[in-house]
Amino acid sequence: MGTNTLAERIREEVNCYVNKLAEFQGKPVDIQHFTHVSVSNVICSIIIGRRFSHEDPRYQSAAESLTNIAKNAKGAAAINFLPFLQHLPGDFFKARVIEKNTVNVKNMLVEIVSEIESKESTDSDDENIGNYIFSYRRRQNEKMKSGKKTFLDDANLIKTIIDLFAAGTETVATTIVWCVLYILCNPGVQVKIHEELDRELGREKLPTMADQERLPYLAAVIKETQRLASIVPFSVMHKTREDVTIGNYGIPQGTTVIPDLDSVLHDPKIWGNDAEKFNPERFLRDDGSVLQREEFIPFSIGSRICVGEALAKMELFLFLSSMFQRFEFVSPDPANPPSLEPNIGFTAVPSPFRLSCVIRLQKYKHS
Repeated sequence: MGTNTLAERIREEVNCYVNKLAEFQGKPVDIQHFTHVSVSNVICSIIIGRRFSHEDPRYQSAAESLTNIAKNAKGAAAINFLPFLQHLPGDFFKARVIEKNTVNVKNMLVEIVSEIESKESTDSDDENIGNYIFSYRRRQNEKMKSGKKTFLDDANLIKTIIDLFAAGTETVATTIVWCVLYILCNPGVQVKIHEELDRELGREKLPTMADQERLPYLAAVIKETQRLASIVPFSVMHKTREDVTIGNYGIPQGTTVIPDLDSVLHDPKIWGNDAEKFNPERFLRDDGSVLQREEFIPFSIGSRICVGEALAKMELFLFLSSMFQRFEFVSPDPANPPSLEPNIGFTAVPSPFRLSCVIRLQKYKHS
């Protein structure tokens, strides 16, 4: 799928999302659920070529299950190292909760894949281009016809889709919510974002990826959100392929390695004594351009860097630029801003909070 096509699909979902927020007419609301559903819809458009209504009960159930999986992943991680823990009475490590929610998501996806493939049988190939399931099946058939052994089977299709949903939804949606939360606690930052948007883009049309370089302050705000929130404190597990020595430590082949991203993103030796404060200016040069810092590693580093980095960056820019262009986000009680204390699961999620989305722009013009 080309970058332009992907960006257009994101913009379509962003437009639906901001219209949904506008329906609350400035009344206090918790945006976490709607944000997760909208970001998940972007993944839906890539995988199956369509989006779901926010009110679709089947889709809402799956989105809730994905959230529950992420929320309870911290406890279940212990079972990776001590598998016998899953057999203890009760569900202290939440393994059964995760299993139940995973089955719910799997069942929904099996049902949807069946529906999509039934429809695809009557569609032309051109209509299915950009549909991940169609591309997967086409490649699977090519392998089977050539007689080559392949891991492209039905079970791996569902597993891959679940991975794409989980990884592609939770981190991006949570980053968006954290950004708005930091803005509520730092209202002066929102003023600067609005000034930049009004100066560079105006309020007439939905932002595009072509506008990204014109909004360096917003880019710095997004980077600082990713750094300070440290959505994924620990990257995914790896194993050493051979014996290796780091400093005075010998690490044998097959050792599990878990990168501690948080230790870098919050290190005062790197970011200064205000490392625990929200300060977008740390990502700006004196001339106002964006400063690229090698210590900024929210997507991890090396050959195992997050494969969804490019998509995530597009989503974060298009969602947040459109949200701030259209709304002013206000705390219902400015004297008592929401808590910045996270709930730690697979990701670091903000504690529930409410805010008012005060409309600055009634409706976008078509572009």
